[in-house]
Amino acid sequence: MEDAGIGRRRLAPGSVVILETDSPLYRGTYKCQVLEESYKMMRVSVPEEGGRLALIASGTGVRVRSPESDDLLFQGVVLARKSGAERCLVLVTPDLYPAALEQLPPAPEEEPKTLSRLVAVTSGKGGVGKTVLAVNLAVALAELGKKVCIVDGDLGTANVDVLLNLMPKHNLAHIVDGTMGALEVLVDGPGGTKVLPGASGLAELAALGGHQIQQLLEGLSPLDAIMDFILLDTGAGLGRRVTDLLGAVPQAILVTTPEPHAITDAYALMKVLRNLGGKTELLLVINMAENRREAELIADKMRFAAKEFLDYELQYLGFVPTDPAVPRAVRRQVDVLTGYGRSRAAGEIRRLAGRLAHMQVDSGGETGLVGLIRRIHGRLTNSTRDS
Repeated sequence: MEDAGIGRRRLAPGSVVILETDSPLYRGTYKCQVLEESYKMMRVSVPEEGGRLALIASGTGVRVRSPESDDLLFQGVVLARKSGAERCLVLVTPDLYPAALEQLPPAPEEEPKTLSRLVAVTSGKGGVGKTVLAVNLAVALAELGKKVCIVDGDLGTANVDVLLNLMPKHNLAHIVDGTMGALEVLVDGPGGTKVLPGASGLAELAALGGHQIQQLLEGLSPLDAIMDFILLDTGAGLGRRVTDLLGAVPQAILVTTPEPHAITDAYALMKVLRNLGGKTELLLVINMAENRREAELIADKMRFAAKEFLDYELQYLGFVPTDPAVPRAVRRQVDVLTGYGRSRAAGEIRRLAGRLAHMQVDSGGETGLVGLIRRIHGRLTNSTRDS
């Protein structure tokens, strides 16, 4: 039957259609079933990607096509993504979207808002390969089927951008001012990963007003719901900006090398975090080690010192060997796993990713970037109030 209003054939419930999206995370086409259709609205089943639900965010532009003829059947915007027994995507025409959005009831409280696992990657000093490890660890996690976002938190230096030859047009500031959401700011990284550029604004949270904090929380929450892992590449060293970030994350990878000064600085960072009362779980990685034995000897000494003098249980995640493939990849501005996938370094990075993926972590509350923002803002504003 033809619908005179929009000049197309009405679709019966159960009809299979092809859904195209404008989402930066879910580009491509998906098969869906029509659940309901009216003049300017359509409900379809939530599409899947690789056996997992494609959590397409509200506000995403979509097109519905016929699987047989590729004819355009419906063009609109995702109004809502419902969960539970009513799980579906609600699509409306663009002209109806603003008014329908205002009338949309709030999401049920039991629906988790932050599902991603946040892991910082840090070091006591620069030059130990922290950012290179963060990027390659993200690619290795993506190889395991995880959705991974790298957040460039190395304040003001944009190391991830340079390492991967990225030229992002937008950054976290556009989320703070409400002009964009996280999904619009994201850029494509290697191996199916995503990069959120310019996280320097995380250090200025105490100066943000309540409205700006709310903009930031709303802008980041879709990213938390979609990603499995968010890797936060922090700045190096013992500065307050770095320790404020680290004190607010549930888990962080501490990168050092066999060099004595790098080990000393890594221990100093542990001591600062301990003195600040942080509960961050630190996972030690020995980078640029000659071999496994050297790395394990260093790890044993550092774990002993942490337990004996700081009463801290430092966990050893593993090591990455000295490998000419790593500097070659850096010069080519590619990740090691893509450029030199059979190298020794790539093999050990994959082992690190496997261990990390199977670890359990107690977030102590909200997870992901939203939880991080709330904890940092609360800590910094309380500190400002007390001073």
